[in-house]
Amino acid sequence: MSSANLALHMEALHGALNSNLQKVQEPLCKPRPQDYYCISSGNSWQPARADRLPASNSSLPALHNRNIRLISWNIDVLIPFAEERMGAALDYLNEVVSSTPPNTAIIILFQEMGASDMRQIRERLWVKERFHLTDMDGKNWPESYYGTTMLVDRRLKIDSVFRVPWYSKFGRDGLFVDIRLSNKVDPHAANNKLRVCNTHLESLVADPPIRPMQLATASKYLSQSDVSCGIVAGDFNAIQPFDQTLHLENNLRDAYLECGGSEDSEQGNTWGYQSPLAVRERFPCRRMDKVFCRGSIQATDFSRIGIDVKVAEEHREMMREAGSLEWVTDHYGIMADFTLLGDGELSEAG
Repeated sequence: MSSANLALHMEALHGALNSNLQKVQEPLCKPRPQDYYCISSGNSWQPARADRLPASNSSLPALHNRNIRLISWNIDVLIPFAEERMGAALDYLNEVVSSTPPNTAIIILFQEMGASDMRQIRERLWVKERFHLTDMDGKNWPESYYGTTMLVDRRLKIDSVFRVPWYSKFGRDGLFVDIRLSNKVDPHAANNKLRVCNTHLESLVADPPIRPMQLATASKYLSQSDVSCGIVAGDFNAIQPFDQTLHLENNLRDAYLECGGSEDSEQGNTWGYQSPLAVRERFPCRRMDKVFCRGSIQATDFSRIGIDVKVAEEHREMMREAGSLEWVTDHYGIMADFTLLGDGELSEAG
């Protein structure tokens, strides 16, 4: 989206949303820095200090200097049995993490997190052993009821974490993490960051459309001069024809398509199969969840995860009696593997 078109779109959108815009203290579409959290020697979460980078876990293998695995999953916050569903999702993700090549850095993006989800994340032993957290609770979410969070491999060097509130009726934003890269060819290179954005784009249909402006804003932050490469991923709520070309309009590359996927193929759909029958009869299955990238990075593999993952067996009868489905969420997760290109390499913490 060109800067002129973006300005016109924002003006129209501002008038359309008017008083329904999310209420935030800072200006919309401006970054809001926040802490991230690491495990202390006493096995408790604490804010990372700018003057003292958290140490890596010495028991973890050294990182491959170019390989990254990114996982994204929306765990529906609106359906009952949140504890049971998130518990099963985390058990499943532990298996995915454990089966990942040990020297590959992992970043996990969650959307639609609630308070109990955040508690379970920070209490899990495997999370404490392997990840830093961008959030302990919902205090940084524009919408206090639910939001996004990110788990970042603790072997990576985090330079900064910030959020950018989108124009939104639903309190949506972009959660950005800057990962430091090293450059042996030019140690003083200005573009020394991998920037990762986790987002839950606007739901439903709007007039004028909101998702194009939200993604254009995300792309702007991924294109800044100090960013070597960027990834934006999450629940993109891609339900209209224009959603299929948003990556092209913003000079982004669709990891699913780059890895051989086809638009409108059932093999790409991530939403609908695990929804109630009444919902499936009303709305078609969609490829709602996506991963886009730009710059000196290449998607090498893409897959759907979380297919047919259900709550633990001991909870299923209770959920059936309450009229709830047994799946942990209505979305499949997605997983993309990346390789850094050019001179930038992952810089290991510690």
